[in-house]
Amino acid sequence: MPVMLISDVLVEFDLEQPRTEPLGDLAALMHATHLPALSVALIADGRIADTLAIGEVLYGSGEAVSPQTPFQAASISKSIAAFCVLRLAADGVLDLDADVNGMLRTWRVPANGGWAPVITLRQLLSHTAGTTTHGFLGYPVGRTLPSLPDILDGRGNSDPVRVTALPGTAYRYSGGGYTVVQQLLHDVTGRGYAELAQELVLDPIGMTGSRFDQGHRPGFASGHHGGPSPIPGGAHRYPELAAAGLWSTPTDLGRFLLAVQASARGDADALLPKELAEAMLTSPTDAAYGLGLTLGPDASWFGHNGGNEGFLSTARLYQNSGTGVVIMTNGAFGMLVINQFLLPKLAAAMDWPDAPPPPERSQPAIAGRYGQFHIEEGDGGLVLVTPGQPTVELKATDRGWRSTSLNLDIRFGGDELIIAQDGIETDLRLPRSSEAM
Repeated sequence: MPVMLISDVLVEFDLEQPRTEPLGDLAALMHATHLPALSVALIADGRIADTLAIGEVLYGSGEAVSPQTPFQAASISKSIAAFCVLRLAADGVLDLDADVNGMLRTWRVPANGGWAPVITLRQLLSHTAGTTTHGFLGYPVGRTLPSLPDILDGRGNSDPVRVTALPGTAYRYSGGGYTVVQQLLHDVTGRGYAELAQELVLDPIGMTGSRFDQGHRPGFASGHHGGPSPIPGGAHRYPELAAAGLWSTPTDLGRFLLAVQASARGDADALLPKELAEAMLTSPTDAAYGLGLTLGPDASWFGHNGGNEGFLSTARLYQNSGTGVVIMTNGAFGMLVINQFLLPKLAAAMDWPDAPPPPERSQPAIAGRYGQFHIEEGDGGLVLVTPGQPTVELKATDRGWRSTSLNLDIRFGGDELIIAQDGIETDLRLPRSSEAM
């Protein structure tokens, strides 16, 4: 595929506001959504093809983010945890299908009355173990962090992790289940999770900007509530490391996705055996989730979203094309920007299979006279010619055509031209005429 830069794609955005100026650019979009910063890594041709970072690490600080600025990856941490477990399974240290209570030592999955559930690592990684506790709030700076057994028994700021559904029968997202995994890894290896993940995943992949320690350091992105209002101390801390505790960069997370892909292909230098990587990309239920990874329709892509207090991110890689993207933000409306603006733009430009349909473009049948107006083909769009007025340039949007200088939109319904002013359709619906100008 031809070389494509992020800046070629993320240029203009329809902010759905009355216009007296041209469409907004990325900075205008971030201002409109109170987003202090975002960082993007584009994946193509088996590598990180381009990066873009814009905004401030802390709102109002003047300190710019860079592609090397770490953000909280939140639930994308689960993908790292699953990879860590599978590396130990490949070495025979862990059995994915054994009862976890046979491996846990410091804490055990409790019985419900007289019923003692049997759950496995494969079920915990695929959110099919029936465990509770969807996610975690994190702990503000200054709060004492509870131990992992305390968290599992509900003595932190979350409910206790229990099995309340029949294991292996249905998908139910559970950060609590990944906290059981974290405890099991410590009990089996005798090592801290951060050290283990560093050795088995982060270092071998070359994720040099990633870590699981929970201190907010200078140069790290600070999380923000709406406003934007900075989170005191920069970020909440998450002792539930496997579920939500990773600090990372889009480049590092892109490298991780490529490592999964290399293992699924069976590359000679891959970190996982092919069959275990394929298990990551296969859902045991009808839910779109494998082992630590969200799956797109027909497993067309794999990745994960992340959401901690003040941080929202997404990561995905399309299997057939080998293209993908990682986007990390440090504001409460980050996912709105990701889902409604950035991903549709990138999907259309990269020809991803789930891209929205392209906007209506200039066609010869559109050109012609509509009442007192005349539509002509323009340079990269259309031109509206009105008697006694300068010509008006129109650019394609996902809903029709928009003026670059006026609060004016037009669309074509059949052989009619329909005009909207300030985002509201007028009663002006003009049929197309075959009469020459």
